[in-house]
Amino acid sequence: MDDVELLRAALALAAIDGKLSRSEMGVIEGLANRAGIGKASLDAMLAQAGKNADIADNILIRDPAKARKAFELLVAQARIDGEVSGPERDFLVRAAASLKIVGDDFDKSYQAGIKRADAIRFKR
Repeated sequence: MDDVELLRAALALAAIDGKLSRSEMGVIEGLANRAGIGKASLDAMLAQAGKNADIADNILIRDPAKARKAFELLVAQARIDGEVSGPERDFLVRAAASLKIVGDDFDKSYQAGIKRADAIRFKR
């Protein structure tokens, strides 16, 4: 269930700025594969992604360690194209609150996600 929640959040994040980069799509396809979501279902989820603006406020991952990892991945996804846009940043703040990631945990997880994305970007 956590994998599907993370996929839904990643799709909403990708749709938030109206741009879906190839790198973002790679993250989404990887998450879909991990969650056992096929291409037809993923296409349907993509079509709906921009229509549910409150997903960031309703991410249900109860395990704190998994929530931090999920947040790091969302940050990395937002940064993977080189920058975190204003709408993406707003989404991430709301997602962190939903996942109960606050204070130092927010800062550490955010920076870990940025480093993760930059490491991937600079390998290319």
